[in-house]
Amino acid sequence: MFKAIWAARWYVLLGFFTFLIILVVNTPLHFVWRWVEPSLARLPVKIEQVNGTLWRGHVRLQIPQLRSLGTLDGVWQLHPASLLSGNAALGLAVDGEGVRLKSDVTVSAAGHVALENTQGFLEAASIAPLLRRNQVTVAGHFELNNLALNADLNSRQLSGVQGQLIYSGGDVGFPVDRKPVNATMPMLIGQLAMEGDKAVINFTTTEGQQLIQGYLQPDGWGGAAIRRRFLDVLGQKWPVQSTEDTVIFEVSHKVL
Repeated sequence: MFKAIWAARWYVLLGFFTFLIILVVNTPLHFVWRWVEPSLARLPVKIEQVNGTLWRGHVRLQIPQLRSLGTLDGVWQLHPASLLSGNAALGLAVDGEGVRLKSDVTVSAAGHVALENTQGFLEAASIAPLLRRNQVTVAGHFELNNLALNADLNSRQLSGVQGQLIYSGGDVGFPVDRKPVNATMPMLIGQLAMEGDKAVINFTTTEGQQLIQGYLQPDGWGGAAIRRRFLDVLGQKWPVQSTEDTVIFEVSHKVL
């Protein structure tokens, strides 16, 4: 009898680990939330409600720095087999008023997060209050395509990013030399990439002309630089002699 058990030990172990995984992924979220919540305190989101299980869950959340988005609904489905490697891989979807996002997410026990196959949509009106702080208004919408991102939650730093962000075009307003400018923006294409340890997005016209660069540094500071060509595209004049590639406006802000 003992010989038979020993011969089947690997099947016993496999059955035991399978039982543990099934037990974990079907654990109700409200049961484990009291232990998980303190470890999420450093995330830039506020969790309002959780329900479901670790396998299939639902969460309602807000982003404090983007309160204009309102309450967002997030749902996910965990891939249990990923737990065997010490990671948690899941399909994630977030929906709200004027915003939606889908992504394949992998989270490690060490606090590393990877996003792949990320698609998103955002109405510019949803972030109007945030833009208004810098006296900027934007109409239209943004589409995020094929975003891949790697980040460390502990240090809040990005180690890799690539993808594309498209702006549909529309009416915009912003200050130039302390004077308001109103115009109609053409479609813009933004390419996301890393430059050293800094994440950047370069916006160009559909013809590839460089207009704007946005960036996020490891210390949490982000900003944007606008070239004179940006005004040319909008039909505006810059009073100072300069080339099309001259940076005429730059702003920075603590983001994280």
